[in-house]
Amino acid sequence: MKDIWFIRHAESLANIGEATSTPREIPLSPAGLKQAAQLADTLAVKPDQVFISRYDRTKQTVGPLLAKFPDVTVETALVHEFTYLSIERCRGTNMRQRKPWVEEYWQTCDPHYCDGGQSESFAEFISRIQHFVRELRDRDFGLAYVFTHEQVIKGLMWSSMRLSPEVSKESMNGFYGFMTSFKIPNASVQRTLLEDDGRLYFGSIDTVDGQLYA
Repeated sequence: MKDIWFIRHAESLANIGEATSTPREIPLSPAGLKQAAQLADTLAVKPDQVFISRYDRTKQTVGPLLAKFPDVTVETALVHEFTYLSIERCRGTNMRQRKPWVEEYWQTCDPHYCDGGQSESFAEFISRIQHFVRELRDRDFGLAYVFTHEQVIKGLMWSSMRLSPEVSKESMNGFYGFMTSFKIPNASVQRTLLEDDGRLYFGSIDTVDGQLYA
């Protein structure tokens, strides 16, 4: 059994409604930079392994922790956020401007639709994060920190509760209901246990302004 702490990146400019260029390049807000420093101060246990997504906001979030534990092994993994809208049409827009496109996407609920422009389908997203769990199962570590994104953590939760790995319009609609039913705060930690057979067990969500495990 392995301990895996899934950590959502600190507050980004997109989270506070600012216009952004591409999902990969969104930086942290000034408040997010403070959250990242506070997170590093609170995480007292040195992990055996750190995984980060390829997006800038996770790299900035992990920065203070790596300054604290400079010799920890760091690896970029396929745990970046679910980008389902075309980057080209979203470039320079904010959440309010994208809202009609987001609503249309989830109302259609086509798990195999890809909007183009470096986006991915829902089926591809679920397959990607499930593949990451299988990789974790085969790795040798006791405790890993995974710096990732809200929809990734929720996707892993949702996948772990399902009996069938297949995705459909109905299951995608179910994920949307699950995803929108609660929030995972920025810079929060979702402690998880990974069994040898690949099953995930999720504990409580701890926040930087609450009580973190240490």
